Amino acid sequence: MLVLVRRFRDAIGGTGSRLDIVLFGGFIGSLFSFLQFVSDKYGRKNILLLSMIGNAASMCLWIFSKSFFIFVLSRVVGGLTEGNVQMSIAMISDITTPETRSKGLALVGIAFSLGFTVGPPIGAYFASIDLLERFPFLKPYGVNSYSSPAIFALALIVIETAYMAAFLPETLGFKKATTSTPEATTTTTPKPPKTTSDATATATPSQTEKQAEKTLSLLSLFHFLFLFFFSGMEFTLTFLTYDRFHFTNAQQGKYLAVLGIVSALVQGGYVRRFAHKVVTEKSIVIQGMASCSVGLFIIGNMAVGSGGESWLYFGAVFLAFTSGTVVTTLTSLASLTISGTVINEHDESPKGISSSQGMILGKFRSAGQLGRSMGPLAACSWYWIYGSSISYSIGSFAIGALAILMYVVVPNGVVKGKKKVE
Repeated sequence: MLVLVRRFRDAIGGTGSRLDIVLFGGFIGSLFSFLQFVSDKYGRKNILLLSMIGNAASMCLWIFSKSFFIFVLSRVVGGLTEGNVQMSIAMISDITTPETRSKGLALVGIAFSLGFTVGPPIGAYFASIDLLERFPFLKPYGVNSYSSPAIFALALIVIETAYMAAFLPETLGFKKATTSTPEATTTTTPKPPKTTSDATATATPSQTEKQAEKTLSLLSLFHFLFLFFFSGMEFTLTFLTYDRFHFTNAQQGKYLAVLGIVSALVQGGYVRRFAHKVVTEKSIVIQGMASCSVGLFIIGNMAVGSGGESWLYFGAVFLAFTSGTVVTTLTSLASLTISGTVINEHDESPKGISSSQGMILGKFRSAGQLGRSMGPLAACSWYWIYGSSISYSIGSFAIGALAILMYVVVPNGVVKGKKKVE
């Protein structure tokens, strides 16, 4: 793969080998899991367990990676089976109501942020433990100096997988099962509309469905574009801190911890409390995108310039707000659209297309996953060719433009308890 990286570098006219690792990291970060495409058919729990087994296999390869090729193979396996977060989002969407969906989805973000906070320090600690110094007889089996973090991760995955297999219920079809009653299954003969107004009301659900499909297409496009730029620029942060600020592993862990803590506070203190109650999901998405644009500009121009680490951390606060708001509320907005609770300014009909929620929400998630898979490679290429300032300025401008477009073209949502849009 390194040979392919160098060939790609030569093809685009790049020079120098010091930043080859940036582009190589982009290739690794762009691995794409296809598991989310089959969860609607085979069940959320089954696919989640399959994803966990893939993660366990990845950790096993890492533990016994006596060559760099095997280590890369472990990351390939991990990337191709990475579906934990997507399946968690799908399962929460299966069991929540429109009013509680944003609150429920925020739990995924909080868990992710907490892991993002405590994970790097724990990983750094175990990375400092060299198993070969204590157990040199393990070397012929492929155990290396960095096997300790993988062993710890494998232990957590095994425990988590066993717990899910024993206690996690299947959520696919949950709402249909809970709403099926003898009264609901009673056959009734629909009455024909008596008046012209009744006939018009009967035609409204079809019209609303078309509007919802159009909105979902827009949201899927925004999901793809946002994650393409955001995940790409976020992926380069560790390269930036090493390349421009010469951060050690401990300093990078501290920086990532700040991102995780602020993101968790935003999701727990803002999104869960106010989304769909005081502020619409659309408004929160726009706030998060605008914050991202500001944060990338600060990091790429002020921190990299003469501002130093203080501006780097200041910009991180804006990115943490973005991490805690956009994906969670954008997913909730898509789910609410499917449920028929998002309307435009000229249509207050609550009808929707909830009967096909699983399939449509799966397509929405896939659009985001595609952006997340392509973003790191593109961003690392920009970083490698044009440098940090220009690449971060590109990301800032692009996401700022997305925020404006989101405000203009996506229909407004409804705040709980209000009939009118904001």
